Formats: sequence, C-alpha cells, structure tokens
Amino acid sequence: MGRYDQSIATHKDACRYLPGGVSSNFRYHPIPVPLCFVRGEGAYLWDVDDNRYIDYVLGNGPAILGHTPQPVLDAVRKSLDIGQAFTAIHPAELALAKRLTEIIPCAEQVRFDVSGTQADQIALRLARAHTGRTTVIKFEGQYHGWADNILMSVTPALNEAGPVDAPTTVPQSRGQPESATNDVVVQPFNNIEVLEETLSRRGEDIAAILLEPIPCNTGVIEPKPGYLQRLRELCDANGIVLIFDEVITGFRASLGGAQARYGVTPDLAVFAKAVAAGFPISVIAGRAELMNAVTDGVVHGGTYNGLTSTVAACAATVETLAADDGAIYKDMDRRGLRLIDGFNELGRKHGLPLHAQGIGTIFTTVFTEKKPLVNYRDYKSSDEPMRVRFVEELQHRGIRTTVRGTWFMSSPLSDEDIAATLTAADEALAVMRS
Repeated sequence: MGRYDQSIATHKDACRYLPGGVSSNFRYHPIPVPLCFVRGEGAYLWDVDDNRYIDYVLGNGPAILGHTPQPVLDAVRKSLDIGQAFTAIHPAELALAKRLTEIIPCAEQVRFDVSGTQADQIALRLARAHTGRTTVIKFEGQYHGWADNILMSVTPALNEAGPVDAPTTVPQSRGQPESATNDVVVQPFNNIEVLEETLSRRGEDIAAILLEPIPCNTGVIEPKPGYLQRLRELCDANGIVLIFDEVITGFRASLGGAQARYGVTPDLAVFAKAVAAGFPISVIAGRAELMNAVTDGVVHGGTYNGLTSTVAACAATVETLAADDGAIYKDMDRRGLRLIDGFNELGRKHGLPLHAQGIGTIFTTVFTEKKPLVNYRDYKSSDEPMRVRFVEELQHRGIRTTVRGTWFMSSPLSDEDIAATLTAADEALAVMRS
C-alpha cells in the first residue's frame, strides 16, 4: 500500500459531502490531498494511514501547548458540568477579563468573540465610530480575516500588485463587491517613507491603520527597528486608531503579544489562535475610551461569545504559558532558533538558497537569494515551487509544516524532535539537489 492511500480515499469520499473535501479553503493541502488525521498528542499527529508526523502546523498556530494539553482539557472538562451558554456574564469570564488586562499592554478593557475574522470586524467598527472616518490602511501580504471589507492584497500576483510605492488594492475572492475596495488603502510593510507620504495627503481620511506587527502569513517578517514606534507617532499626529492584529502573534510572540515584545502599545488589538490552545475564542482588547463605544451605539454581538468552556480553555492556557516566569517561551525560543540556524546551515551545505527567518516561536522557510525578507514582495518573489517541493519531501519523512512555509513551535517539542526535523531536512535537500 502507498503512504497516503487511505487519506486519498477519504478525500475522494469527503468531496461528495464537503466542497473541496474540507471545511476551510485554508485546509487545501495538495500533497497529494488534504490528509485525514485521526489523532493528535503532544507534538505529534497520526493520519488515517497510521503515519506519524512531528507537527509544525498546529492548526495554523493555535496548538501552542501541543495536542491534547492536559491543563487545558482538565479545565474544559470541569466547565462542562456547569453549563455552557448563559447569555450573561459569569464569574470565570470576569476573572479572565481581569487577567488579560494585566498581561496585554493595550488592554484597559476586553471583549470576547469566537474568531479572528469577527474580532477584526468589531475592531474596525470601533475605529470608524471613534474617528468618524471610513478609510482603513492595511499592508500587502497581511491577512485580517475573510470578510469582504478587508480581504485585500493578501497574496496578490506581482503583476497585479501595482507600483511598490503605491500598491493596488486587490480583492482576493470572487464574489467580493467591487465597492469593498473603496475604503481600503494598501501600503508596503516596513517602508515608513511611503506611509508618511500617504498620510501627508490623506491623513484626515484615515480611521485606522491595521497590521500584523509581525506578518506571519506571507513570510515571518519582523518590523524594522523603530518602525512600529513611528507608526504610533503617525497615528497620534493624525488622530488615527492603531490596531494590531495579533491573531497569530498574540500569546506567541510573548505572553503579552508583539506589542509587549516590541514595546509599542496600539489603541486596539485582536487576539485569537494560541490564546486558548485550540479552542475557539478571540479577544478584542483596547483603550476604554474606544471599547466603551459598544454601550453607545456600536453594535457587537455573538451567541457563542464567552462560553464557559472557551473561557476555561483561555484561562488555563494563560496560566500554563505564564508559569515559572514564562519558562515555556524560553524553551520554544531556544529550539526554534536552533531550527532556524540549522536550516540556514543545511541550505549552505547543499548549495540551495534555503533561507529561514523569524522569531523562535514562529518562523518561515523560503528559497531565495534575497535575504532577509523585509516585505511581501520579497516573499512573493521567492521560489514557490521549490518551497512546496521542500514541504513535500519533509512530509514524506514525517515532518508536517505549512505549504506557505510558516513553522509554528509548540511547547511539547523536544530536542530529539528538533534533531529529527533537521535530519529529515538534510535528506530532503539532498533529494532536491540531486
């Protein structure tokens, strides 16, 4: 039997009942089909063909404590006995809100939601209500959910992206109304001069600047020194609301997110994914002056906001990550940096332009001669077929990572797992070289 026979058969059957055989477009994985997994534990996944993988996808980031983390599962099990949806405040929700205001720099108040997409939407609504303006600035290659009004220029082809200093606003889905592009201005990340020029012309029109402080969906690209600080200054000077989309970086770049890591406090921030180690909850955090607008005409709702189980999962995740002065982060950083250094060394060994960059808890691998990546166009101009081939060869050797090249670290990963990953990469690159 072949390595993926049962996954292929399952996918064929799934396509009869689920469009594309999956429940999210971001689960398409063409090597050779989206695999069918039956179990996860710690740093590992097992597929329906009984292949074991060291997992660096981690649900696209949420499983920072690995699969089936016991402190989180224990807290959720306990919550199930008291009920789920009260449609009212409950003591654990209040306790979690208080805790989050202690660890997130911008959080004078918080609200809970279910997904990053929905949390981004209320953040944008709050910013527009506060400023009385409608236009939003976002950056090329950054993803803020799949809603019509912000799904722009996430992965534009370079021949459609427009000039480097004046990117075109490119919708990313059929079915998006053309009018949705009218209120979005796209800018190049890490280029403060272009942003300054844009604001000199349009500063009075801009309600919010929305960004991933570390773009993680198309390359893991750290902001240049002083870049976020200058963004903060420009927003203050122009009366613009600064929103950090920390759906990925929240609880991953540090317990307080990228804003704590870089010492720059936004007006609003959105958290999801790793905040509850795999359970569906998101957080909108920010200044009370903005947040309190939900009591003065700004509508924010949600049947499943603040369920007892998801609140319990988030609270347990926070305490696990914070334990022993953040020892989990120190271990993940050390192992992640070992992988980054190891991949770069292996690229040199095999004479291939493999390049790894990022931070210890999340990084990217691409094939390029242009190093480091500083913006989306650097990432997009890298060798995509070679990157996908690398992912394929790793998968054949029991290493699972994202097709886009993003690697998520989890706390159960061991030094032995890191060594096994580097051995698999060595073998994969040797095959690619030959």
